[in-house]
Amino acid sequence: MNKQVVTLIFDIGKTTKKVLVFDQDFHVLEEQTDSFPEIADEDGFPSEDLSAVTEWVNAKVSHYLNHREFQVTRLNFSTYGASMVHVARDGSPVAFFNYLKPLPKGFKDDFFAAYNTKNDLLTSTASPYLGLLNSGLQFYWLKHLRPNLFSRIATSLHFPQYFPYVLTKNKFSDITSIGCHTMLWDFGKNEYHEWVYKEGVDKLLPEIYKSDKTVDHVYNGVNIKVGVGVHDSSAALMPYLGVMKEKFLLLSTGTWNICFNPFNDQLLSPTELSQDCLCFLTYDRKPVKASRIFLGHEHELQQRELAAYFKVDPEFYKSIEFNPSLYQKLRNENAFIEFKPLEMEGTGPHLNASSSPTRYDALRSFEEAQHQLIRQLVRWQKISIDLLDPNREVKDLIVVGGFTKSKLFLQILKLELPERRILISDHPRATALGAAWLVCGAEAYGDKTHLLNVSQV
Repeated sequence: MNKQVVTLIFDIGKTTKKVLVFDQDFHVLEEQTDSFPEIADEDGFPSEDLSAVTEWVNAKVSHYLNHREFQVTRLNFSTYGASMVHVARDGSPVAFFNYLKPLPKGFKDDFFAAYNTKNDLLTSTASPYLGLLNSGLQFYWLKHLRPNLFSRIATSLHFPQYFPYVLTKNKFSDITSIGCHTMLWDFGKNEYHEWVYKEGVDKLLPEIYKSDKTVDHVYNGVNIKVGVGVHDSSAALMPYLGVMKEKFLLLSTGTWNICFNPFNDQLLSPTELSQDCLCFLTYDRKPVKASRIFLGHEHELQQRELAAYFKVDPEFYKSIEFNPSLYQKLRNENAFIEFKPLEMEGTGPHLNASSSPTRYDALRSFEEAQHQLIRQLVRWQKISIDLLDPNREVKDLIVVGGFTKSKLFLQILKLELPERRILISDHPRATALGAAWLVCGAEAYGDKTHLLNVSQV
């Protein structure tokens, strides 16, 4: 029996790990999802169980490369960023840290005293100070505060590159991982920042490749091409770069709403950095400006308050549909109720929000409350979007993720942002699709752009 030629993709998130099988037309034939309990690191802080995830990857690779119906010819990995696996000379992992782990008190002051004397470190690396979310800071921390551990490191791999290494024993650095607020990369010079060289960190990092690089690998007599791995945010953006003919902004919605502008290559200003903007790099080294706002989390908290005030079920808001006449009435009356942020201050753009308690008594119905709340959230979102495109030159705004399920949000977004064309995409696996396209090459996906359905609201 002739086997079906497929591409195997691992999409490894912080909480959910997926393995997907794509056919040659990039349709998903199989998808398996797993999760693993965290373990404690040497300090007792919760950490990814790297050993368990590695065993799972090896088991899935073995399963699919020995599959009775599938012939895997290409394989790639997309994982979350801001994490590194430090390996010893024998190839065994030395350390892996949760990016939420706090750095010691005084660390920031010590590092900045050494390398931010001109107050340009954050702007040149396009990285707000985020602790270990700036994964490059691990090197300075380990070298100066845990020298015994640091001395055991032979090579450091960004998380997306660790699994290709496990499989092929080839060591890579990938530009999308390096460019993900690591504080390693100088965006102005397009090379590692000078502190990386002064501390000798560059000697621990493998050669840099674009994310569409592949290597030939033989696995139990089977020839496959293995990608070098890709940071998940860059992977999710990649299909839209391949499909869209005009410039666009991509708004990824969920707990955090993150807006990407692949067409703004200006260095971040101090003002933008102070409002939670940062930069990524695409697979071909092009900068992508991004802004973050804690909007999904804020939406959840505000809904709890409204449900309690109106004495309705916490899920009742999902039944409220957009009411054009009510919305227009609120606009005509200029009846805008300001909502006080509950947990947004300091997490994104400067909102200039009201410090007074929300006047729930001014809301005449739960339906009106929903329209007023979403108007407020959209106005906050607009501040974050405009940071990336202040002159509103980019007309297309593609919305993906959780908020695409809310017609109320989409309609109000459309009406409150008349200068933008609001589009939505319903592809549930854009990250995995991007990783598949990268390992297969433009000749394979060039005529498959119809797979990514983008429609106007």
